[in-house]
Amino acid sequence: MGQQIRGGQPIRLGIVDDHPVFRLGLRLLFEREVDVEVAWDLGSATELLTTLASAPVDVVLMDLNLGPEEDSLAETRVVVERYPDVKVVFISASLDGDAAAAARAAGAVGYLPKDLSVHDTMGAIRGLAATGTGEIGFGDFLTARAVVTGKNTIARHGLTRRELEVVTELRRGRTNREIASKLGVSIATVNKHVQQVLKKLHVRNRGQAVARLNGDAAWHIHQANIDARGLPGSTKPSRPTRLSSRD
Repeated sequence: MGQQIRGGQPIRLGIVDDHPVFRLGLRLLFEREVDVEVAWDLGSATELLTTLASAPVDVVLMDLNLGPEEDSLAETRVVVERYPDVKVVFISASLDGDAAAAARAAGAVGYLPKDLSVHDTMGAIRGLAATGTGEIGFGDFLTARAVVTGKNTIARHGLTRRELEVVTELRRGRTNREIASKLGVSIATVNKHVQQVLKKLHVRNRGQAVARLNGDAAWHIHQANIDARGLPGSTKPSRPTRLSSRD
């Protein structure tokens, strides 16, 4: 059994993610654990404050990149202000130092890649729930080494910032037309970026590109976090098992 809080009571968890399949997968995984209780899951942050008022939790696991009309960082600021005992942990497909810095500034206590293994994700949630208020435990993407490692992973493949944005959208299952609309560019431009990504990663299709980039970056950043702080609940992280191949 993992760590428990509040006098031995299970860790109460809320999930906010706009991808229904990933959200369901998280709920099913967490519900297998005897020391974790999934109180609710939401597809958007619009009802987050209302839900917290009626069904309090210890940890909110929230997608950093929700819908285009939502601001997960702004919601986090309000949550932290109104419910100081609630810990917000961001999960994201985008391994970006600037985004991680913004998450920390908003009051989040953790930043976890969605490609983190199931075992290590559970260990991270337990560790973060058990830490004192205001502490940054495992999942602190912002240790100096972690940020450098993540950026070097992208640089080593030679991907530009725009190409990384395209890859991030591909993980969300968006078509080239949808990506073009979101990024404000033409479909032809997106097609060009996708072809460049495939060429630079030496892969043949989108799925292989996403798997290679995210698997590489997530693993190195995860290792950096282990070296910097130590991983609660896990001494031998398991690399192959993934929560999802999509955002």
